[in-house]
Amino acid sequence: MVVLEHFITVPRYNGKRCTYTQHLQLPDDSFQYEIIQGVLSMVPSPLWSHQSLVTKLSHLVSSFLDKNPLGLLVVAPMDVKLSETLKYQPDILYVSNERHHIITQSCIIAAPDWVVEVLSESTRLRDQEDKFEDYQRYGVKEYWIMDPNDLHKSRFFYLQNGEFIAFTPHKRTV
Repeated sequence: MVVLEHFITVPRYNGKRCTYTQHLQLPDDSFQYEIIQGVLSMVPSPLWSHQSLVTKLSHLVSSFLDKNPLGLLVVAPMDVKLSETLKYQPDILYVSNERHHIITQSCIIAAPDWVVEVLSESTRLRDQEDKFEDYQRYGVKEYWIMDPNDLHKSRFFYLQNGEFIAFTPHKRTV
């Protein structure tokens, strides 16, 4: 008889207090985690609508960057270490060429220039509250919060004098 518990993986570290350095030393349990105020928080797998929007948006931006090499675009999972007790994995991030030095082999070691979070039911509050405040405090220049169920509910912010200011993107014809 096969014992299923040997094949079922559970997030062993969800809720564990640790620093970024300590997290790197933990054995892999095959789950992705963010660190919020020194506590590991498992990042659940996204739904189809979420991933579809990430794919479409990253394709559009990648196509633009292929013709205009202004910086680098990365999709999740990629750690963004804002402090020893704060690490996120934005859905999409961009780092300009001028700030290329913040990219390491294992993570981004400061606030990216642009971050996109696509809302999921399990992360909606975190994206709109915790991440909003943290991205603002650590200097993300532009933050988009996209709603895959209703793009009209998406919100867009740019950083001015240390605070996010809401803006409405304008449609442009090519």
